[in-house]
Amino acid sequence: MRFLLIFIVPFFFTSVNEITAQDLPTCNLYFFTITEKETGYNIRYPKFLTVFNKDGYNNQPSFISDFDLYLTSDYGDNGSTEVVQLNLFENKLTRITSTTQSEYSPTQVNKNYFSTVRVENDGTTQSLILYPKNMDASPKRFLPEIDNIGYHTWISDSEVALFLVDETQGNVLALANVFEDNVNQIMSNIGRTLKFDGSHKLFFVHKAVDKWFIKELNVETRKVRTIVETIDGVEDFELLRNGTFVAGKASKLYYYNKGTAGWTVMSDLEDYGINSISRIAVRKNKLILVDNQ
Repeated sequence: MRFLLIFIVPFFFTSVNEITAQDLPTCNLYFFTITEKETGYNIRYPKFLTVFNKDGYNNQPSFISDFDLYLTSDYGDNGSTEVVQLNLFENKLTRITSTTQSEYSPTQVNKNYFSTVRVENDGTTQSLILYPKNMDASPKRFLPEIDNIGYHTWISDSEVALFLVDETQGNVLALANVFEDNVNQIMSNIGRTLKFDGSHKLFFVHKAVDKWFIKELNVETRKVRTIVETIDGVEDFELLRNGTFVAGKASKLYYYNKGTAGWTVMSDLEDYGINSISRIAVRKNKLILVDNQ
């Protein structure tokens, strides 16, 4: 089967060239249309999105509108990973950041701001950084006392859920108020995916001793309950508007509806050359997935 290729028109902000290229895996983004049917889902109309950097690192997709997508990419010549924006309607690529540090996990805060996890020039410190979307002001570092932020998702304009890198007790889920600089640890041994439903439920993976589970945290009461055991070894998932969970392993996409027996195969994408699905992003009928090469 053949993909429809998106041809990208690049636009650059001022670049620098002061970092040695990092040893990052090759991974690419693919676009599909997802529609619900009487039983299950249709996955159709494939497009290969990262033709502009097909042998590079393209990861952590995050929708910022119906047609605009942020991702982390090592596309460019400054030797670091930066935030780029793909417009799926106009087939256009825009370089958003260009720094001496590496930016990861671009995440929308609200209509005016987005945030990233920035690996500082010491190669160790991982900071939470706020950017204005129009890039007309300097970025701001939140929670300056915390230097081990791996991933994050926003609960409100002031509250953020954090994945804190901790090799001693296992990576930690925490909730923080960025204006009060207070951080409350919730649970250790978590996976990297954090999904907020827009109301009061945060979903994450808890890596128990023998099995992994998707769990739900009520951010108001701090109560945690188990939703479902994950697909073996899978910590990436997405949450659809109807409450369905989607995850991938190897070439297959799966879905899970609450109250059912377990995960069901949605589609096998091996014929498209996709064999190692990791992260997934969905907005309305648009599905983006990352394939690790």
